[in-house]
Parts: sequence; structure tokens; C-alpha cells
Amino acid sequence: MSGWLERLGGLAARRHWIFLVAWVIILGALLAAKHQYGGTFANDYTVPGSGSSNGLNLLNADYPAEGGYGGQIVFHARNGTVAQHQSAVSQATANVAKLPHVIKAVSPFASAHSGAVSRTGATAYASVSWNDNPAGLDGSYLNRLNHAVAPARQAGLQVAYGAGAGQIGQNYGDTKSEVIGLACALVLLLFMFGSFITAAVPLVSAMFSVGAGLAVVGLVASVMTMPTTAPTVATLLGLGVAVDYGLFLTARHREQLDRGMGVAESASRAEGTSGSAIVIAGSTVVVAILGLYISGVPFVGAMGLSAAMVVAVTMIAALTLVPAFMGLVRNAIRSLAARTRAHREGISAQQQAVQTAAATEQHHEHSAFARWGRRVSRQPWPWGIASVLLLLALAIPLLSINLGQPDNGTQPASDSSRQAYDLISAGFGAGANGPLTVAVKLPRQPASADQSLLSSMTARAAGTHGVASVSPAAVNSAATVGVFNVVPASRPQAKATTALVTTLRDDVLPRFHVTSYVTGTTAGNVDFTSQTSGRMLYLILAVVAAAFLLLSTAFRSVVIALKAAVMNLLSIGAAYGVIVAIFQWGWGISLIGVPTTSPIPAYVPMMVFAIVFGLSMDYEVFLLSRVHEAWVSTGDAGRSVAIGIGSTARVITTAAAIMVAVFASFVLNDQPAVKMLAIGMAVAVLIDASVVRMILVPAIMSLLGRRAWWIPRWLDRVLPRLHLEGSEAAAAAETAAGADRALAGHG
Repeated sequence: MSGWLERLGGLAARRHWIFLVAWVIILGALLAAKHQYGGTFANDYTVPGSGSSNGLNLLNADYPAEGGYGGQIVFHARNGTVAQHQSAVSQATANVAKLPHVIKAVSPFASAHSGAVSRTGATAYASVSWNDNPAGLDGSYLNRLNHAVAPARQAGLQVAYGAGAGQIGQNYGDTKSEVIGLACALVLLLFMFGSFITAAVPLVSAMFSVGAGLAVVGLVASVMTMPTTAPTVATLLGLGVAVDYGLFLTARHREQLDRGMGVAESASRAEGTSGSAIVIAGSTVVVAILGLYISGVPFVGAMGLSAAMVVAVTMIAALTLVPAFMGLVRNAIRSLAARTRAHREGISAQQQAVQTAAATEQHHEHSAFARWGRRVSRQPWPWGIASVLLLLALAIPLLSINLGQPDNGTQPASDSSRQAYDLISAGFGAGANGPLTVAVKLPRQPASADQSLLSSMTARAAGTHGVASVSPAAVNSAATVGVFNVVPASRPQAKATTALVTTLRDDVLPRFHVTSYVTGTTAGNVDFTSQTSGRMLYLILAVVAAAFLLLSTAFRSVVIALKAAVMNLLSIGAAYGVIVAIFQWGWGISLIGVPTTSPIPAYVPMMVFAIVFGLSMDYEVFLLSRVHEAWVSTGDAGRSVAIGIGSTARVITTAAAIMVAVFASFVLNDQPAVKMLAIGMAVAVLIDASVVRMILVPAIMSLLGRRAWWIPRWLDRVLPRLHLEGSEAAAAAETAAGADRALAGHG
């Protein structure tokens, strides 16, 4: 692989204009195609095969009037009662019923006992159902909805959209986060390289690759359902990864130029070494994120697919666009100070680099980072124990994690769905925001028997602990399906509501010996959480096994692979603890614009694990390949750690700082789940690059010594050999050492 990448890097550097023009054409074509054929995004939490999914399928097939996606149009009279404006409300509801995709819209005044008017009369709601997911309806549809309810607003009523209706036309822009993230990345790259041209190479490549990747995501959204947060998560991850990959290649290239290597040769060598590391690390990220399909939930899998596609495009851009930029800017990628010295001395940049090459090599082994590595290596036990205790302390809140889907009561007060939630809660109780729908397959029997059965079922449900009210049952015209609604006494996200769903399914409904389902949005959220959290362990085992196999193959060491797995689990556990402390316990939530505490969506820990575990491979491969190279050449465990840290710490620290800045900038996003992902990933990367890479790794490597590179002989023979960053020199040294040992044995 490294040989093929070297040829690709050299070709891109020499024929840079061809590659650059090709990328401009590719990006333009993808953006145009997305504009013309791109799909829409919608959150669909359906779990195939679950009770809620089967119930919804039954209703859609046999009782469409009671199926579809539900929502509420809430009317509130600030003075007097809604009934005083009954004609305006009825007209607004009739207008909504005529909109496309609406199955039905029922006025709160459709019957005398509808239960849709509060006791005070100040609040009422119309029940609306759509045959398409409201979250996928765009801003133009929202304008039509606003026009439809205009009679009620003109009558002086407050109108808000609840449940699914509140998701219509939502557009969460990430431009501000992207600008802030890229600006922070530029500052950090300028600080590291001291050159605007050098800093621009990773950034421009990142913008090309993320733009192209998001266009691909938009096109895929036209043929499959993609979550509304998919572009945001893909952008969040893509920007961080793209800048990091460009940084790794550029840093290696510049280091080689500083040793006197030619531009084309250096681009080729950087591609064969750092490029190989990028392929391995990036592939690990893609595989780990695609592992989200293990959840068995299309929503989670699609979220992972969108991020994986963007990461794949960033890898391709790093391997083709970055070396093309290297060829374009040539020696201008070196620091301004070095180029100025060469000009002052009247020699070429390459001649000046040859003169300073030895000093560059010495700098790695005696830099401040290298001295830090030696310090930790001299006292590995205290540093190692302190680091582990810190990570465990940060992970303590994880013990009280509450997984569940946040309801609309967690949205900002300015949001229409939050206003509808508050009005419904005040007028009807919090449980009215998430009614449970019970669908019953009626046996072939007289209508009177069906009615008796449904009456018994509604009475039993009404007497169940945690139920606020039960609606009268309705039966379809074919008398094959009956439906009634159960309103919980607790809010949709409460544990008591989850317990009620379980009780109805396991204890109450089975008593009647007919096929029945508890469905609706709230029940669907319960199934979503149960399915996702239940598959978490499988995801962890699959990703850890893949990473273990990768690192064992790359470094010919099962010890290194095991150490990496344990360290990553510790750092991710600490990140989980921070997420729980902020969003569930409420520590500092006002500082990040979160209005209230909430449970943690089950897919957030799953995504953080898959993404961060994959990303950590970047730093693991980049650091340990240099340590391994030094170990093979010196045989000194302590010195090899110091050299490895000295030669990579600055790049890793800058890369991690960029990743943290990009991730943290997405805290500005309005969606709480995106804030959770942003903070969790930022904390995990920060911990991984600081506590793990700078303290735990040198401490453990020092304690292990030669044992760090142990692998069973049978496994060594079976595993393929990969050439990663610096591994070619290591492999050559290893071969030479083996030959010396063989000669010594013969002697």
C-alpha cells in the first residue's frame, strides 16, 4: 500500500494542476447535482419489528384515518376562552385538513366530549395526522401551514405547533459553527507553522472535501431517509478529520523539506508514510461509524453512514488534493524564517535545509515534549495511577446515566414546539404531550362482542397506575381494528411513562388474549431507546475487536493493541461522565444555551463511542509508529518513547486542539443532541491527546519495556504486514537486526 501511495503522492505533486482542476470540477458537479436532485432530511425513530412499528403498520394498512404521523395545533386565549372564537378555530382546522399530506385534522369542537378543550377553556388543540413524516416537510410547507391557521391568529388566539407539527420546516444552520471552527483551526495552524501558506493547505483541502462529502450525503438523502442532524454530525466530524489529515501530511512534508529533501520526493514520501497512517486510521473511523448499523435502528445507522461518507471523501482529498497543493506552493510551505535565512545567505532553500537537517533531528530528541516523555518514564507509577484516577473520577456520573428521548419540553422557550408543550401541560397535564395509541386486532365476532371487548380493555387501561385518562375506542368500517388512546400522568420522557408502556404491553393488554400493540410517538421513542441501548455492548465489542486486530497487525504487538483498547475505553467513559454531569445533572447548562436538563438520547453514547474510538486511532498510529521506529533502531524503551513524543507531540497537540475547537464550536447549534455530541467528542479528544497520549502512554510503555512489543509467533505469521508512518525504516532496521542475530548464531 505504501508504495502505491508514494506513486500517487508524487504524481499529484508533479501534475498538481490536473488534480486541482479535477477537484474543482468534482466539487462543482456534486454541488449542482445536490441542488437539483438532493433529498430532504427527517427524523424517523421507527424500530423495525418493534411493537410500535408493527402497530403503526397495522393502522396504516387497515385503519389509515388513525395511522400516519401525529401532531397538534394548539390554540390559546390570553383573555377569555377559545370557545369564544370557535368559528375561527374550526376554519383554521378545516384549512389544515386541505393541506397536502394531511390525513385528517380534527377540531377541538368536533364533538361535545372531545377532551381537546381544557377545563378552564383557555387552551384547546386540534389533532392532525400526516401520511409523510412532518420533520421532512420544508419551510414552504410551514408557510402554507401558517397561512392555514391565520384565521385563528387574526381572532387574537396564540397558535403553536406541538408534537410532529413542531418539526415542520425546522432548519438548523451550522454556518456560524463552521466559520468559528475554521477560524480557530487557522489560528492554531498559523501558531504551529508560522506560515499562512502552510496553514492554508489543510484548511482549503478540508473545505473542498467536506463540501463534496455533504453533497454526497444530500444525494443519498434522496433515496433513503436521513436524520435532520446527519449533515450537522457529518460536518462536525468531517471538518475535524479533514484538517487533521491535512495537518499530518503537511507536517511530515515540511519536516522532510527541512532535511533537504526535494518537493516531489518529499510529497511522495509523506504520502507513503503519513498517507498510509491516514488510510489505516481513516478506514478505522469509517468502519467504526458504520458499526452503528449494529444498533438495528435505521435512524442510527443512517447517521453513521452520513458521517462515514464524509470521512471517506476527506481521506481521498487528503491523499490527492493535499499533495497537489504541496506541488503548487513548493518550498513556500517551509517557515518564513527558514526561507529568509536562505535568501540572506544567497543559497537555495534546499541547500539551507541540508545545513540545518542535523539540528532538526536533534531537536526531536531534546525538545520540551521529549523531556516531558522522559520525566513521565522515570516515574511511571505515580503518573499512571494519577491519570487513571482522574479518568475514573470524570466517569463517575456515568453510573447514573438515564437514557431516553428528550421531549419538546427541553426545547428553547422561543421554539413553537416548546410553547405548545407548555400550553398542553398547563391545560391538560404533561402526559397529554405524548399519548399512547393502542391498536387492537379484533377477532371475527359480532359487533356487540367487539364493543364489549374494547370497553373492558379501556376500563382496565384506565385503572392502571400512571394513566391520566383513556379515550373511547373507535373501530374501522371493516370491524377488524379497534383503537383507543391512553394519556399518561407523566411527561413523555419520564421513566414513569416508559414503565407504563411496559406495563400495558406485558401485564394489561395480554389479559384479553387478542393481538394488540402500543404505538405512537412516545411508544416509538421507548422502543428506540430500548433497542439502541440493548445493542451498545455489541457495538463496543465489534469496534474494540476491529481496533485490536488493526493495531496488532500494524505494530506486531498484542500488548500495544490491548493497551490502546483499555485507554480508549477510559477516555470515552470520562467523556460520558461529562455529558451526564452537564445535560442530565445540569452542571453549567445555562452557559451552553440549554434550557433544562434531559435524559441522554441512547444514540448519543453510541455515536460518541464509534466516532471517538475511531479518531483515537489517528493519534495512536501517529505516535506509536514513531515510537516503534525509534525502538527498532535504538532498543531503548525509555529513549524510544522520548523520541516518539518529541517528534509527534507538537503535531498531535495541534491536531487535537483543532479537533476540540471544531467540535466545541458546534455547541452553538440549537439542537440539544448536537450539543451533547459536540461536548462529548471534544472532551474525549482533549483527554485522549493530553492525559492518555502525554501521560498514560509513556508511563505504560516505560513499565512494559520490551514486553510492549510482544506478539505470539503463530499470530505474527498469520497477520498481514502493513507499512505505516515511519515503518519502512523500522522494517529495514528490523531486518538488519535479524540478519545480525542470525550471523551471530552461526558464529
